[in-house]
Amino acid sequence: MKVTVTSSKKLQSTLKIVVEKKEIDAKIEVRLSELKNTINLKGFRPGKAPMELLKKQFGSSVYGEVAEKLLQESTFQALKEQNITPASQPKIDVQTSGEDKNLEFTVTVEQVPEIKKIDFEKITLNKYEVKSDKKEIEQRLKGIAESNKKYVDKKDKAANDDMVVFNFEATVEGKPFEGNKGEKLQIVLGKDLFIPGFDKQMIGSKQGDEKVAKVKLPENYPNKELAGKPAEFKCKIVEVKKPEDQKIDDAFAKNFGAKDLKDLESMIGNQISKEYESVTDQLLKKEILDDLDKKFTFDLPKGLLDDEVQNVEHSLVHEKMNELKAKGEKFKHEHDHDKIKLSDSDKQTALKIAKRRVKLALLLNKTGEENNIKVTPEELKMELEKQLRNYPGQEKNIRDFYQKNPAELTKLKGPVFEDKVVELIKSKGKIVTKVMSKEELLKLFNNIGEDSEKKKTSASKTKEKVAPSKNVKKATPKKTSKK
Repeated sequence: MKVTVTSSKKLQSTLKIVVEKKEIDAKIEVRLSELKNTINLKGFRPGKAPMELLKKQFGSSVYGEVAEKLLQESTFQALKEQNITPASQPKIDVQTSGEDKNLEFTVTVEQVPEIKKIDFEKITLNKYEVKSDKKEIEQRLKGIAESNKKYVDKKDKAANDDMVVFNFEATVEGKPFEGNKGEKLQIVLGKDLFIPGFDKQMIGSKQGDEKVAKVKLPENYPNKELAGKPAEFKCKIVEVKKPEDQKIDDAFAKNFGAKDLKDLESMIGNQISKEYESVTDQLLKKEILDDLDKKFTFDLPKGLLDDEVQNVEHSLVHEKMNELKAKGEKFKHEHDHDKIKLSDSDKQTALKIAKRRVKLALLLNKTGEENNIKVTPEELKMELEKQLRNYPGQEKNIRDFYQKNPAELTKLKGPVFEDKVVELIKSKGKIVTKVMSKEELLKLFNNIGEDSEKKKTSASKTKEKVAPSKNVKKATPKKTSKK
């Protein structure tokens, strides 16, 4: 095999490869030798037919198989000899082929750019923590006390905030209905959680009283035939109870597993901080990616960039479609893009986002390979389960889809791989903790976006997205023509 570099510009190279006829003939002979025991020729026992006869009868079909394999193997070997790591599928253009000719073809390939190693020691990151002010902790304590109220017997008439325990029998238009009876039902007056308007009619009742409450059944009542109809509830008051003052002290704290009140306050403060961990993690990840984006500059493979631009533009089109749908616009189907035209500004935004994604994907992929980061089957399974939780009620359909399309399942490796590389950078970089209030954190969170020109305000849109990592070393050559 002879390899000549005919052109090289930036990341793109074109190689001319010649595989001589004698090498092809040798491969054909080896292949025929492998097949001869399975070939039946009239007048010969299996495996005893002469090689020349086999070549004459089966040489053409075997040549096609051998030539196809040589295209793949020669391309891989040539790229290895030239120290070229392809960023995407190489394109093969066959110039000359045939049983009596050399196999000559060109390979056009974009290679992965030279990327410097990340110097972890030079990375300084801000880790945000939420501080809990005394006022919020006090509010949480009051809420805990409120939800764990104790009630004691009351001899007086029932008032708002008292608990009434009663038996009832209800009718609609004088007739009983399914589920019209209940015993020892408990309601706290003033909350109006039973049936709107019912609580007011229980105020002033005492133990042993009989009350008739006239209400309108709610529109969402389970029995649709009765929904919205007037009903009468004949009630027998079993008990009236009043809330006992709940003192928030050390004894109160011990009921919730704390040593004392100070310990419970500390536990609540930690809980408040944990509630914002997902926000702080996203901010830290974005800071890492922003830092890498600023520090590294290298040429991007045009093929990868073009593909990513197309992906981003497609997403922008769907965003605009959703906006129009919200205004009442009708579309034939989900991919009816005829009504959507991206402006020059939209296209510039798409290009900027795509450049960032491709750059970071290449950088994270290289860093992951250098540090032997891999995605295990268990981690892939966990990622699938996480995806399923995002679509309640559709779990079976999604699981069936991935079982029928294993290649789609492997795409889930990208986000997992990316997160593992980010965690590696976190563990090796210098972390500076910054404490702030939850209001300050949320303000910072709502001001971040995937691109400085395209800021998002909702939490679902602020999560950083990088193009899926590509195993560029295993790109399969693509044959584009044959002469």
